[in-house]
Amino acid sequence: MSYIEAILALFAIVDPIGNIPIFLNVAEHIPNGQSQKAFNTAVTVGVIILISFAFAGNVILENIFHIQLADLQLAGGILLLIIAIDHLIFGSLRRSIAVNGTMSPHEVGCVPLACPLLAGPGAMVTSLTTLESSGPTHAVVAIAVVFGMLWLIMRFIEPIHRFLGKLVCTVISKVMCLFIASIGIHMIMSGLMHYFGPPT
Repeated sequence: MSYIEAILALFAIVDPIGNIPIFLNVAEHIPNGQSQKAFNTAVTVGVIILISFAFAGNVILENIFHIQLADLQLAGGILLLIIAIDHLIFGSLRRSIAVNGTMSPHEVGCVPLACPLLAGPGAMVTSLTTLESSGPTHAVVAIAVVFGMLWLIMRFIEPIHRFLGKLVCTVISKVMCLFIASIGIHMIMSGLMHYFGPPT
């Protein structure tokens, strides 16, 4: 997997453009217009979660849960496929991320923005599989580039949303779901090849 492929795979999972309406909706629940604090917290916590899981995830899987990367690829691939189909057909993925009441910017930045919206199961699996298949440099670069772009989008979120409009953001989100479904299929096939592929 090249650097571009690693970045695009993680970008499709995190879906910064498609999540713009969610960012704006969540910002409405933050007092005193401190949305940028929430966004900064979300980016920081999301990076920490993905890097931690990328480097320690395999050890945790083998020593605690006694499962292999192929098992995680199968489970993660199925999960990504379900998420993509659910959002494409029913549109319930975005509705499932809700914030009720008034919360502090750091609370909102951690949950739901950082996890599960940005650094959810799909992003964790993608980061781990990138590290395992291409090395730690690819995984770290992909996380840094995607979350760097994410920070810029959050920094200028209102002008971007006004420029693109709700319809364009929705269309981009749907297109990203097609990529997520494709990534899910690829992960499922990779996991199956571990068990049913030709001997090496």
